[in-house]
Amino acid sequence: MKEIDFALLLMKDGKISAAKDLLADLLQSDPQNPDALLHLGMCYSQLDNPEKAVQTLSECVRHHPGHANAYVALGYAHSLLRENGQARECFQKALELEPENSFALQNLGNLYGMENDFARAIECFEKSLAVNPADQQTAYCAGYVCLQTEKFDMAEKYFGLAVDLDRSTQLAEAAMEMMRSIAERSR
Repeated sequence: MKEIDFALLLMKDGKISAAKDLLADLLQSDPQNPDALLHLGMCYSQLDNPEKAVQTLSECVRHHPGHANAYVALGYAHSLLRENGQARECFQKALELEPENSFALQNLGNLYGMENDFARAIECFEKSLAVNPADQQTAYCAGYVCLQTEKFDMAEKYFGLAVDLDRSTQLAEAAMEMMRSIAERSR
């Protein structure tokens, strides 16, 4: 098994610190490795070190300007720092490279939602769901935005989709709670 694959397994198992160490070691011998830079930056974001994530991911896109997911991860790191303008630029760059990048669409939708630009947020979430209809988090976010704009039928639809995708998650539980809240409003 390659080191990068092992690091990804560690990340999947929630062993982010161990993955970070392995990826940092890998970069010692291959400092421009796009996968190692991307995933190391993601580790830093998950370890609540967005400044280091921005530094690492900026290095990734400098060496690999066509790496759409690196722009998504960089945008996410900027959003953790509340640098919304830079985050938006990164998500839009990712979409220039890959117009159907569901991660870029979801993150751009989240950014618009935080800025109360609900029309743009729902547009992004709908595009993301068209590309990746099994994305529970995007379905939940779409429902939440519809709820904020009092589009209760659409909110129920998206929350229902989130529940149907995987009933065993905390997100599904939250979606069910939102659906109960909508039902109580319509009584």
